[in-house]
Amino acid sequence: MDYSQARPLVSIIIPCYNYANYIEKCIDSALSQTYENIEVIVIDNGSTDESLSIIREFENNNKVRIFKFDKNTPPGKKRSVVGYAINKSKGDYISILYADDWYLPNKIEKQVNLFNKSPGSVGVVYCHGYRYHESTGKTEEWKMGSVRGFVFRDYLSSGDIVIPISPLIKKFCYNIIGMDNDWTGSEYDYFVMSQYVDFDYVDEFLVVMRDHINNDGKNISSVYERVQQFNAQVLFNTSTIARVGRRLINKRIANNYLIFALDFIAIKDFKMSRDAIIKAISMAPHYIIKPRVIVALLLSFLPVDLSTMIYSKIRSN
Repeated sequence: MDYSQARPLVSIIIPCYNYANYIEKCIDSALSQTYENIEVIVIDNGSTDESLSIIREFENNNKVRIFKFDKNTPPGKKRSVVGYAINKSKGDYISILYADDWYLPNKIEKQVNLFNKSPGSVGVVYCHGYRYHESTGKTEEWKMGSVRGFVFRDYLSSGDIVIPISPLIKKFCYNIIGMDNDWTGSEYDYFVMSQYVDFDYVDEFLVVMRDHINNDGKNISSVYERVQQFNAQVLFNTSTIARVGRRLINKRIANNYLIFALDFIAIKDFKMSRDAIIKAISMAPHYIIKPRVIVALLLSFLPVDLSTMIYSKIRSN
C-alpha cells in the first residue's frame, strides 16, 4: 500500500471565540494525537478575552497554523471562519474541534484506519464520546447514533446521528455541499453530507464535549431560529423531496419542534413553547395525540411554578 495514501494529512480545525479558559487543553488534545500526520488550524473568531494570547503560545509549533479575525462571525451566518479554514487547509481529511472540547489521543488514528478499510463511498467516519458536566465534574458516556451507509433517512426519522466534534470527513464532502452556507461549520454540515456520501463509525468513545453555562446551544431561541432557517433551505427543495418524500421530511421537522417545545418549557418560555408545538402539529397533524405533545401543551398553559415543578419531576423519572 502507498504510505502516503495510508497516512493522509488530516487538518484539525479549531474555531475559538472567548474560550480562554478552555483553548489550551483543546489545542493540546489535537497535538497529542497518536496519528502524527496532522496540521492544527486555530482560528480566533474576534475574541475579546485572552484567547488569542493563549493561542499564540503555540505559534512556534510547526504543526499549528493560526488565523485571526478582527470581527466575530456568529453561528448561522455566511462567511464562516470554519469555511475559511477549510479553504486554507492542506489535508485530505477535515476534523472540526470546538475550542471548549477535546479529543482523546487515538481519535484520528482510529478513524483513518477505518477509512483505509472502507469503500470509496464512505465520506464521513464518526465515533462515540463523553459529555463532561463542568458544574458537577462528572463525565458520562454519550452515543447519538450507531448506523452505517446511507444515513440520511436515519437523520430524518430518528434525529441527529453524530456528536458534533466526532466526525472525520473527506475534504471533498465540503466541495459537494459548499462552504459558504449559513450552517457551515455546524453539525448541520453532516446532515447535509448524509444525502450524498455513506457514513461509518468507530464503535469507541474518542471525544469529549464540555457542558457549561456558556455553550452556544444554551441560547435556545437563537438555535431555534437557526434550525428553522437551515431546514427551510435544505429540506424544502425539490431534489430532497424527490429523494426521500415529504413524509420523512415532515417527521424530522416535527420532531425538531417537539424537542424545542420542551426546551422552552425548561427555561419557562411558554409562549415560544406553544409556537413550537403548533408548528410541530402543522407539519404532522397526527402528533396532536402523542403523549409528549399533549404534556408539552398542557405545561405551556399552566402557571409557571406548577409547570416547572411537573416538568422537573418528568425529567427526573
